[in-house]
Amino acid sequence: MKSSFLKLKKRLKMAFKAFWGSWADNLASAGLKIQQRPSVAVFLAILVLVLTLFSPVWAQDHKTRVISFQSSGLKTAATSQTSAYDVSSYSEGQIFIDVTAEASVSTLDIIVQSSPDNVTWYTHTTVSQITATGQYRQAITNFGNYVRIYYTVGGTSFTFSVTGVFKN
Repeated sequence: MKSSFLKLKKRLKMAFKAFWGSWADNLASAGLKIQQRPSVAVFLAILVLVLTLFSPVWAQDHKTRVISFQSSGLKTAATSQTSAYDVSSYSEGQIFIDVTAEASVSTLDIIVQSSPDNVTWYTHTTVSQITATGQYRQAITNFGNYVRIYYTVGGTSFTFSVTGVFKN
């Protein structure tokens, strides 16, 4: 990644030299002297430096993390929760629920829980009750430092997976 920024810096430097040199030559051939060349060169050098230094920061600010809370599997009538995941560096997320099988007349209740300390858990968002196969999505924001999924299978069984995609 560093070499690509060095290449970009070199290309910008060559472009500025080419532009400035041809512009200065045209003015000189017209009989005009350029008095501000050092200040413009300093300005352009600072611009290249700023672009070089802050470009990696911009790229790092847009992080995305995919979390598999619950891999696809058969869950019989029970209540359980997934492992907790640290999402403190993210500001928003999407929870994707993929239900591939439902036996008899069953219900699936999914609650997104959040925690500031990975000890005490609070209900963040309750997903509408699921009663059939399909794909479901729930957007979440303003969650704590940790997130987990709490689910209850009522009736016979469901085969489902839960995935989260978080970004800042």
